[in-house]
Amino acid sequence: MKRPLVVKACEQTCEWVPSQWEGSTTDGRPIYARYRHGYLSVRAGAVGQTIEDAVRSGQEIVGRAIGDAAEGFMTYEDLRRHTQGLIRWPRKKPRRRSVI
Repeated sequence: MKRPLVVKACEQTCEWVPSQWEGSTTDGRPIYARYRHGYLSVRAGAVGQTIEDAVRSGQEIVGRAIGDAAEGFMTYEDLRRHTQGLIRWPRKKPRRRSVI
């Protein structure tokens, strides 16, 4: 069995539609998670790449239809549950990025 990707830090960049998170793994890869239109996608870039690289061309670690096309809200707890075994997220709920 493949070892799970371990996220060392993340923050929630959008709470509602779409729910999304950005962070980095213990080995230095950017990671981006997004739940929109009932579809959860988690992408990771290569070591040394930026979060933009993960968004645009990162490897999709998780790609899963979870809800219907009208759904776009997901809690951090649900993100952890739906990616269990593939990605190990920090236990502590991440802070939300402030928009000024």
